[in-house]
Amino acid sequence: MKLYLWGGIILVFTSLFFSVINYREYVVERDGVVVDMQIAKMPEKCKGIRLSRYAQFYFEGKTYTKQVKSTFCEHHRLGETVALKYLPEADFVMFPSETVVPAFYLLALSLAAGIYGVVVYFRRR
Repeated sequence: MKLYLWGGIILVFTSLFFSVINYREYVVERDGVVVDMQIAKMPEKCKGIRLSRYAQFYFEGKTYTKQVKSTFCEHHRLGETVALKYLPEADFVMFPSETVVPAFYLLALSLAAGIYGVVVYFRRR
């Protein structure tokens, strides 16, 4: 029975933690301005099954690191400009088509599951 309690508590806290992170991304998505940023560094390996590929972009004296897809290297070259969504007070950038709204639905679902687990624990006591 304590599995419901501890599982619920863990789900609630992790959901709240990731909601704060996703909210920061949502603010950039909502209020950000699309600007052209120069590619400062390409991913080291674009082919294969590597899950994390990072490119660096340069804009107004600041470098931003962004995870990119494996096809990024096929379509872009070092020094080229790419349209990215930018907010001056944020320390990250997003692609214009990128959205974090579906993540909020998943976080709300896991928050509800966590609350459900805690309620089930206290009802069965």
